[in-house]
Amino acid sequence: MNHINAARAAKRHTGAARTGNTEAGSASLEMAVNVVGFGLLLALVLLAGRVVTARQVVETAAYDAARTASITRDITLAPARAQEAASASLTNQDLTCMSSSTSVDTSRYSSTPGEPSQITVTVSCEVNLTDLALGPITHTVSRAATSPVDSWRSTS
Repeated sequence: MNHINAARAAKRHTGAARTGNTEAGSASLEMAVNVVGFGLLLALVLLAGRVVTARQVVETAAYDAARTASITRDITLAPARAQEAASASLTNQDLTCMSSSTSVDTSRYSSTPGEPSQITVTVSCEVNLTDLALGPITHTVSRAATSPVDSWRSTS
């Protein structure tokens, strides 16, 4: 009985080919196109995730650097301490930058006791995204953070 059903199926298949059915093999083509499209969509989602993660890491590094600079007693040492703190924060959070920079704005710093002051630190990091197989892509993330300076602390 199975032999008869197989013969009927073969007859139907060869009949479809003779009647000009042009959809033969289209499922394979559709699958190939969909796999490529899904792969690109997945790569874009991974790219977005990496960029968002890099932003969060750089923002944390900026806050760490601003806080470190604001508690430094000698304002001339603040830029170096901020740089050290930003580098340590980026390293601790496993973000590898192709290049990074830290700038410290002390224009709103006051050494007069009782006068409010603050320090702003901007951290920039160029992130390499070529491992996502989308080509040679880099993205520069830059974040700034401000930390108040204790206005009643001593400077010595």
